[in-house]
Amino acid sequence: MYNRPFTVETLTSFFVSIPFIFYICAAHMENAQQVLLLNRSAELFKKHGVKTLTMDDIAKELSMSKKTIYRFVENKADLVKMAMQFYLEGDQAQLKKIVTQSENAVDGMIKMIAYFFNQVREFDAYVLLDIQKYYPETWDVYNEYRYKYTLSLISDNLKGGAKEGYYRNDFDPDIISKIFIGAVDLLIDQRLFPSKKYVFIDIYKEFLKYHLRGVVTPKGLEYVEQHNLFRN
Repeated sequence: MYNRPFTVETLTSFFVSIPFIFYICAAHMENAQQVLLLNRSAELFKKHGVKTLTMDDIAKELSMSKKTIYRFVENKADLVKMAMQFYLEGDQAQLKKIVTQSENAVDGMIKMIAYFFNQVREFDAYVLLDIQKYYPETWDVYNEYRYKYTLSLISDNLKGGAKEGYYRNDFDPDIISKIFIGAVDLLIDQRLFPSKKYVFIDIYKEFLKYHLRGVVTPKGLEYVEQHNLFRN
């Protein structure tokens, strides 16, 4: 085994490197805390709504002091916005992965719908209503995402499915994709679907069933039924 001679230079190099090592470790811990804060906050907001959760509630749920939280965000509005951005970044990564791994357009839509079901299983419609009413900057972030990325995603899926023969070719993908994206506003409308009467995932499931069965060809419908997508 090679043994490096222990010299003054070696000792000096060792102690000089210690602050750098501590800096790297501290930076890693800082980043891990921020990821934990944003990830868990997004989950809590999705499940319990935004308005009712206080910073004290969030600190308690995360076993994190408010002093630590305020190292990363200025206030609750800032946390809501950053949590939304964090969630949407993860959402985009998952959807891109689904598209890449899908056999065809209808397979991609089936996998996206399964992913959507999982995301909204414990979703409270009041989350988006709260954001729309009390956090306009965050609502703008959400709208920019759905009217750019999600709209393009659905439009591409419709065009691809029509070329493959799984979707009909007698509709306008631009119009249908915009109806798909705009439907979110309808589904969270408390005048039509009050949360006391309807569970959001049930509304969402019916909408996606309506969408998919409305665009598929007999070939596409057979593919959908083989996968038994709406069995639950």
